[in-house]
Amino acid sequence: MTTRLGGTQTPRTAPMHGAPPRLLLVAILMQIAIGFTLAPVACMAADEAAPADAPPAGPAGVGAGTDGTASLEGVDWVLLAYRSGDALVELGDPRGPARLRFEGGRVTGSAGCNRLMGDYELKGEGIRFQAPMASTMMACPEPLMSQEQAVHAALASVASYRREADGLDLLDPHGEVLLRLAVLEPVALVGPVWQLEAYNNGKQAIVSPLAGTGITLELRDNGTLGGSDGCNRYMSGFTLVGGTLTFGPIATTRMACRGPEGAAEQAAAYAAALGTVTGYRIEGEALVLLNREGGSAARFRVEH
Repeated sequence: MTTRLGGTQTPRTAPMHGAPPRLLLVAILMQIAIGFTLAPVACMAADEAAPADAPPAGPAGVGAGTDGTASLEGVDWVLLAYRSGDALVELGDPRGPARLRFEGGRVTGSAGCNRLMGDYELKGEGIRFQAPMASTMMACPEPLMSQEQAVHAALASVASYRREADGLDLLDPHGEVLLRLAVLEPVALVGPVWQLEAYNNGKQAIVSPLAGTGITLELRDNGTLGGSDGCNRYMSGFTLVGGTLTFGPIATTRMACRGPEGAAEQAAAYAAALGTVTGYRIEGEALVLLNREGGSAARFRVEH
């Protein structure tokens, strides 16, 4: 006769009536040994029955998501507050340009005025950033200049992070908050007015538009687009299929350009950049138009 346990058949020792005492002792010892052998099997079966989505070991919300992955990556984050001295300075407008994106060991974004970029490394519950971060060098008015310096100093001191719901805290070695961020919900491609931040000038360079030219782009539900190229109003049509985006020929009004010196040449280069567009990417409130090589044809920020 046999009994079944966890899919394994185990011999059951029959009573040995009239057997010599020595044989009885051997039989008892065999049953005890079988019991000890099966105990770990039962424990293993119980362990395997544990829920697959059980939270990982370690402090909840720190360093990893509930699935054990680095949950700060692949998300656009907007800055809510930053450490300055002993105080945490909260920003009045959380929609401002200070934002970060973490992707495969590379961080990109803005400290409030200038673009920043650099490398980071995740290890267990820790995170370390390249110091110093690479950054553009535009002059920034106060208080943005002080904010920029504080954000760069904070990134150099970050030791770990904590993800909570739609928030992210970057922490120093003592667990104090250096930067507080929130998830930046992406904006729809069609509908908003987009303000140009940079464009490909056709000379293998991504450049900022001339001050005061106010170049814009708006894609409409009826398949048309329009905006200002800094000199004239322009218009065209667009085709959007999945992630593929293409523009038709650009037509403009014919008013004399009253912008700053170089505005007319800039308008022509901007129109040429739009002609190279084959796709797009939305990063929070930023729109990146992509060319055939996957490079940036133009970059915009949603206009509030």
